[in-house]
Amino acid sequence: LLMLLVGSISVLTSRVIAEESSESESASEEDSGGLAVFLMEISSSCRKLTGSKETYEKLVLYSSLVPLCIITKLDLESFSTELDSLDNSTRAQFFPKYCPQLNDSLVCIEPVAQELRKCLKPEEIEILDVVVNMLPDGLNLACKENGQIFFMDDANFNNCSDNFFNYVEKCTDKISNTTVAMDLSTLGPEQCAELAQVRECFEQQLVECKAPRLMDIFDLFYRPVMKASPCKNHITLDELPQIESNAI
Repeated sequence: LLMLLVGSISVLTSRVIAEESSESESASEEDSGGLAVFLMEISSSCRKLTGSKETYEKLVLYSSLVPLCIITKLDLESFSTELDSLDNSTRAQFFPKYCPQLNDSLVCIEPVAQELRKCLKPEEIEILDVVVNMLPDGLNLACKENGQIFFMDDANFNNCSDNFFNYVEKCTDKISNTTVAMDLSTLGPEQCAELAQVRECFEQQLVECKAPRLMDIFDLFYRPVMKASPCKNHITLDELPQIESNAI
């Protein structure tokens, strides 16, 4: 999870640090090219849904400003260096130092997300909001107890981790219609009950392999989906466990 966040930040900031070496410059060009392709694909949707090119132009502008925003929040050079040498002996210094910086950096994507919503269909906006709202909890989980979830020296935990996606695939078979399930706004009691059964199935798998803490990762996705859909009216708060705050 942390590596996904780190990877995203590294991609967005690659143009800034590229000046330090020709190798970084090459990587920056690839990342910029990928962003350009995405923006070209979204441009027609922006024009269609807003009736003008103004939103698309703002989206391009705000996207280009994300790297500059991030380097005002995160000491990227030091972060990258210390990440390379991160281990059990250094994590007590690393996470308290950089988790607040990473948390502050999340605001940098808000202008982009705001404009992007104008270019998406309602069901696509729901998915975008789930992902965006998931980031703070994801970072909090990664930083909890100085990154303990990345340093679980436990055979059961490692075995469960290796089978994590197999468990997800097995348990999602309980969803009768995945197309309907993807349209969050139309979920009814039947679909919500199926999603609750998916969680129960996954929890049972982790109990059997003796690594219940992996439920935190599953709930990272499960909880925002429940809150963003009518399922919040069918699933009680007790069934929506909260990730313990790490006060970052």
